[in-house]
Amino acid sequence: MFKTLYRRFNWLQNISEPSTGDKVSFELKLGALHVGTLTREAQEWVFAYSDAFARQRRVAPLVDFPMVGRVYRSEDLWPFFALRIPSTTQASVQAFLREQGETKARAVEMIQKFGRRSISNPFVLTPA
Repeated sequence: MFKTLYRRFNWLQNISEPSTGDKVSFELKLGALHVGTLTREAQEWVFAYSDAFARQRRVAPLVDFPMVGRVYRSEDLWPFFALRIPSTTQASVQAFLREQGETKARAVEMIQKFGRRSISNPFVLTPA
């Protein structure tokens, strides 16, 4: 049942991951505080907290990344970041794909174009 619901409502189903290529990095910030870095390298996503975040005590670690000293790796983009990618059915996404001459959206490009801010949290994600 869960798999059926996931396939039906997974807005990332038309988003592809880059197979290989250049390393791409994004900085996650909360105000002036550099929280961490999200990187796409080889065939995985990597997230690590910054030293500045590890030293501070005001902001709690993110739910998806509870251990500050750990480097997180995954083939799939974590929900915290995936929520920043809009559905490919949205008009703005369709227009972006037409402008790029693309038929399929890629996660890295979607984050670069649409992922700076999210209505679900106050963090800002910018290309590094």
